Formats: sequence, structure tokens, C-alpha cells
Amino acid sequence: MEFGKHIGKGVWAFADKALPALYAVAYIFLVVRVLSKEEFGSLVLIQTIFTLGTAFCMSLALQPMIKFVSETKETGPFIVASFVMSVLFYVLITFFFFFFQQSLLPLLDKSGETNLGTLINYLPLLFLTTLYRGLASSILQATYQVQRIFWIDASYFCSAILMLFLAQQVHFASTAKDVIIINIIAQAFSTVVALALTRNEMNVRLFFNKEAFVKMWNFGKWNFGAQTIYNVYAQMDVFFISYYIGIPGVAIYNAAKIFTRIFDMVAQVLQMFLIPFASKSFAIADNENLKATAEKSICFSMLILLPVFFLMFFFPEWLLELLYKDKYAEGYNVVRACSFLALLIPWNGVVSSYLIGLGKVKQGFYFGFILLFSSALFYFLLTPVLGIFGTSIGFVGALLLTSSVVFLYHQRFVTIKLKDVILRTKDIGKYVRKMFILN
Repeated sequence: MEFGKHIGKGVWAFADKALPALYAVAYIFLVVRVLSKEEFGSLVLIQTIFTLGTAFCMSLALQPMIKFVSETKETGPFIVASFVMSVLFYVLITFFFFFFQQSLLPLLDKSGETNLGTLINYLPLLFLTTLYRGLASSILQATYQVQRIFWIDASYFCSAILMLFLAQQVHFASTAKDVIIINIIAQAFSTVVALALTRNEMNVRLFFNKEAFVKMWNFGKWNFGAQTIYNVYAQMDVFFISYYIGIPGVAIYNAAKIFTRIFDMVAQVLQMFLIPFASKSFAIADNENLKATAEKSICFSMLILLPVFFLMFFFPEWLLELLYKDKYAEGYNVVRACSFLALLIPWNGVVSSYLIGLGKVKQGFYFGFILLFSSALFYFLLTPVLGIFGTSIGFVGALLLTSSVVFLYHQRFVTIKLKDVILRTKDIGKYVRKMFILN
């Protein structure tokens, strides 16, 4: 992948992944500051379940489609297979929460003093309204149609912010239920936009092909296992805090952890470009281009995140005061612990995307167990002793351990050295000249 040719797309990609960050800022003032700790904690739990569900669907049905659509001109069978798998998955997860709700509620809310049971009933609508927009964005990602992905996401985030603001003016968005309803409406609107923007991509021969379905399943089941473990790790901290400390602790922890959204943004940008790129490059054994792109991706991502690390590590109290005043001041150590993600995410994001592109999802599944078990052990040992600070240490420590193992395995296929990554800083001037001088 020639970086100079993709700078424009990279700008659109960062703009797209900046939308959740913009939403997060608005969310702080329109939701976090307004809801009580009990209401906000309940909302966080529902959002965590929803995030897990959509992430599971992404790994099982959408990421395999991205890989195969980027490798072939006959995209119809893979699109159909992905849609069928997505529908089946969301139906299954909806039935799971319907039948096991009474068993799950005591685990999520030991006090039983919140309306969590009522909020869980909105999950089917949340899943339904995100179904097609997820499929559409994945199809566009496979062909680097980043600008249209931006407009699909912008239609959701901007409409959600606008509705939250207007609702505040009439004193509507004062409960977790109100916020969930607004999100459902915004997702439905975004789905309409996605339908309009993917008319050409869906204007192909759509038909069910058993071979394509089997191919998707054989790849997707291992990717699902690996990504499921990662996403359980990414959200499991909330459930440990809910169990050991209570829903108010979830609210404080999530308020502090909101700063990690920028790390998610960078990881998603890397994945957006590197999975289809790696799939093509590994197929033609273009190792030199793979190595150069990996070095540049890590280098540029690190440079972007270093100021974030500085602010989060040295000034966590100031950041929390700026956003929440005194409401969530107890979370400053969580912010400081999470600052180290700025140094981990560029490396982890690149090697993980490359291994998916290489098709090493079975190995990724096994690596996931290291992440899952180490994080569970850290949470179990540290949360009861150190509270939410211990949970944040476990969150970062488990990712550091697993990323080190994955990186060593990745070296078998593409060798990446710290020295070469650092030397890539000289390319920044070259790209700046291309953008502002030569053009």
C-alpha cells in the first residue's frame, strides 16, 4: 500500500473514527453529567452488552466478508452469506437474553434497585437498527470507500447528539431509557442513509452459494472465537466492577475510561486499512511492502498518541475536572493506568490486522485465551483489593502480556524492528510535501 496514494483516504478514515470521540465529548455533557450514578451505571451495562453483541457479529459475519470481498470480483455470495449469518446471530442473542434474563439480572445488579430488567428489553431494537448499517460499512471498507463510511457514521453520531441536545431542552433525556430510545432512532436514521449510499454495491448478483457460506464459516468461526475472547476481555472489567463494587463503581470507572476512546479510534483506523491490504499483499507474497507499511503504521500511530499519553499520565486530575467537575474525581488513577495503552495500541493494532489478513485466525483464537485468562486473573486478584484502579491495571497488564506473545509470533511472517519503526519518522516530511507543496 503506497502511503502517499492513501493520504486522502486516511484523512477520511481519521475523520470517521473521530466521530465517536466527538460523540463521547457531547455524551459527557448531555448524559454523564445529567444522569444519576445509578442510571448511568445501568446505561453502561446495557451499552456494554450491545457493544459485545455487535462486536461478536462483526467477527463472525462481517470481518470474513471484508477479507473475501477484497479478494474477489464475485461479491454477491459473500454479501448474502454475511447477511444471513448476521441475522441468525442477532436472533440467537435476543432469545438468549429473553430466556435467561431472570438468571442474569442478579449477577449484573446484586442490589436489584435499578430498572436494568426493563432496559434489557430494548436490546432487540438496538440490534435490529444496527444490522444493515454494519453490513454496509463492511462492504465499503473492503473496497476502501471510506468517504461513504464517514457519512453513514456521521448520520448516526450527529443525529444522536442533536436529539440528545433537543431532548435536554425539554427535560426528556433524564433517564437511561430515554438515552436508549434516542440511540435506536439515530441508528434507524443511519440505516436509511446506508441503504442510499450502498445502492451500487448491492446492485450485484445476490445469491446463496453453499461454497461461499462454508468458506465464510470456516474463517469466521476461528475469527469469532479470537475476537469474542478479545471483546469479552474489553468489556469484562465492567462486570467485575459491577459484581465486586456495584453499579456506582461502574459509573466512575466508565467515566474515567472514556479517554480510551481515542485508542479505539486509532485501532479501528488501522484495521480499516490493514485487513484488506494485508489480505491482498499476503496473497501475492509482497513482503517488502508489508514490512514498510507496518513500520509506517506503527510509527505514525505512536506519534499521534504520544501527546495523549503525556496528558493522561501527568494530568489525569485536570482532565477529569475539565469534563466532570468533582463528580467522578475518584477515577484519576484509572486514567493514569490507561495512558499506557497509547504505547501498546499501535503495535497491537498492526500485528493483529496482519494476522487476520494472513488468515491466522485459528492461532488468534489460541492467543485470545492468554488474554482472557490473564485479565480474569488480574481482575479477580486486584479488583477486591485496589478497587477500580486494580481493574484498570489488570486491563492494561493483560493486553501487554498478550500483545508481546502475538508480536513474537508475527515476527515469523513479517519482521518488525523498533529501530526501523523509529527511522520511519523521516517519511513524515515527505508526505507533508506531497500534500501541501507538490499539490
